[in-house]
Amino acid sequence: MKTQIITDNEIDEELAEDWLKAAYGAIDLLPLIPEKLSEPMAAFVLKVSEPTIRRMVQDGQIKLEKQAILNYINQKMLVNRPLNLAENAPK
Repeated sequence: MKTQIITDNEIDEELAEDWLKAAYGAIDLLPLIPEKLSEPMAAFVLKVSEPTIRRMVQDGQIKLEKQAILNYINQKMLVNRPLNLAENAPK
């Protein structure tokens, strides 16, 4: 079984994803946030305006629940996407 996520500037995305799932299960990423969020709290967490949160809820993009917000962050935020070092390397 592989144990290194990064080798020779390549990322084993499957292994990285498995590691992140295990890490996320052990850590509360929003420790002071209640399970049910208000619109202002959701706007604060996602760093968007309250009208944007209202629109997202109406459009069915998110629910005002902690797990739904975390799922949205994991799917949509660029910070959680692995780098493809081979594509970004200088030529």
